[in-house]
Amino acid sequence: MDELENALRQLELTNDNGLQGPQQAGSMETSTCVSCMLGALSENGIETGRIVLSRGVLPKLCPLLGTGCKDVAEVAKLVAELAKNEFLRLPCVEAGLVQPLVELLSCDEPAAVKQACRALGNICFDNDPARDAVKSLGGLEKLFAILQSLTSSQPQPDHSSMCAVGCGFLLNLTNTHESLQSEALSLGAVKVLAEILRQNMEDPSVCQMVLLCVGSMAESDAGKESLRGASFAPHVVKLMNTEVGSDLMETILELLATLAEHDEIKLQIVQAGAASSLLRLTCESEGANEGDGSSLSKASADLIVQLLTGDESMKLLYASGDGPVLKEVMSAWLPSDREHLQVAGVLAVGNFARNEENCVQLVAMGIVEPLLTLLHKHDGKVGAMNIQHGVLSALRNLAIPVANKAVLLKAGVLEDLLSCLDVDISPVQFKLLGTLRMLVDGQESTALQVGKDASVVRRLVELGGVVEHAGVMGEASRLLAAIIKHSRSEEVVSSVVNQGGVARLVAMATSEHPVMQNEALIALIISVTVSPESTVGSLESAEVTKAIHRLLADQNCDPHVQCNVMTLVSSLLQSDVLYAEFASRGVLDQVKLLCSHENQLLSQNARMVQEKIQLHGT
Repeated sequence: MDELENALRQLELTNDNGLQGPQQAGSMETSTCVSCMLGALSENGIETGRIVLSRGVLPKLCPLLGTGCKDVAEVAKLVAELAKNEFLRLPCVEAGLVQPLVELLSCDEPAAVKQACRALGNICFDNDPARDAVKSLGGLEKLFAILQSLTSSQPQPDHSSMCAVGCGFLLNLTNTHESLQSEALSLGAVKVLAEILRQNMEDPSVCQMVLLCVGSMAESDAGKESLRGASFAPHVVKLMNTEVGSDLMETILELLATLAEHDEIKLQIVQAGAASSLLRLTCESEGANEGDGSSLSKASADLIVQLLTGDESMKLLYASGDGPVLKEVMSAWLPSDREHLQVAGVLAVGNFARNEENCVQLVAMGIVEPLLTLLHKHDGKVGAMNIQHGVLSALRNLAIPVANKAVLLKAGVLEDLLSCLDVDISPVQFKLLGTLRMLVDGQESTALQVGKDASVVRRLVELGGVVEHAGVMGEASRLLAAIIKHSRSEEVVSSVVNQGGVARLVAMATSEHPVMQNEALIALIISVTVSPESTVGSLESAEVTKAIHRLLADQNCDPHVQCNVMTLVSSLLQSDVLYAEFASRGVLDQVKLLCSHENQLLSQNARMVQEKIQLHGT
């Protein structure tokens, strides 16, 4: 510390004596001071930084940054080392160091330019005042001139290091700063960074810095669009296909995941051949327990799943059922003991199963059995929500095509799903109920099987009252409506009525979704038709009149929904209790008004009901 104290005193004396010109500033005394301060910083950067700040040294460095000073590179290096301390970054701006450092960016001395970039990059880290100062002084344009020269000139001995430093400066200058990022993009940042990456594929430090810089720009929609237009992703895939270390590979995967949020870039990534490298990564690190290998395997598998969410990229990877990803999913991921591969596997199947042709082919290929195996394997297991949810999502998609329903039912999917009804995890419940509804759709025997099981119906009625999760409540009620619609069975209706399901259907009829409104109304109409006595009594206690009044009074209600309301009203006119309620609550008046509705179908239905009302009155 004595040497540091002497260096600081000498620096103060030099400035106090008015020796501020570049010739005097380049004296041996100044060089010794700077070297001493650099040595102290290397030993204890924080303590030295505090001393420098308290002694007011920062402003005294400004005259030492003149382009004519022979020690200017070392002085800039000193500022760079000081600015590694967060508490010194804003004081560097306030001391006026930004301007001479920006001016150094245009000097002819490569070492000074490099250290100026380091210093400004460190000062700008999470420091908007510094960034604004650099911007106002034209520092971004000067930085781009440097970066462009690096791509066009013959590589110098320090070329790679300068590329890394320049990109690091660009990252710290523009990161999270919207206007600077926008200006950088307009200056051609993507093109320049792509060329630097192309020229330095074998230098991990340069590649890392380029990717971090691009990743920052890719956070914005404008950045993603620029990267899409410049087809940057294939450069990253090319780098991924080379031998790189785990740290750089992690950065590559993170960047590709960010870029893949754009559907067109998903396709670019797939077209560049990313799948083979990603599959290799999941296989190579499969034996890893924790750490780099495990994280790379998971990130690779997750990225493949993300790529499958795009329609065109999914189609390319599916390759009519012959793609390597699907083969790997079926042969390695689903049977794997590693949970992240199981989760990725079921999600991949769900993404492949997004059109009827794929669904039919996947079922024919035997995808159902491994899915059910996973479902059983994790039944009741703590922390198995992701796998259960993924399996059910895939099965739901697979159950949509009519051609698949019989195959799935024969495979025992219905029984397996019904056995899971007691699960108490809301997202899993939601998918489970939706999958059951797809199996029931158009299948009379299935609807009968579900509807005649009193314990199942009781559970559906219970889930239909889970107000904490609107999705579960809605799907349970929709499944109740579906078993009535597709069975049209008095026994099923009686089962639903006896378990209190009518109230759920009445509540569903006032949902905000027209599809659900219609499903509920149709189920109620069928129930009144096939089992009038038990249904009407339940409707009276379920306040059906209130629901009907609300639907008919809603001017924004879908006319097709109101037509179904008319049919329900017509079927209930024989109930003296409900007729009296219709009269007292204004339902009969609403029917009369709707006789002149502009929608021809609705007005026609209203007139038919009005005629019945008049007959009832006589």
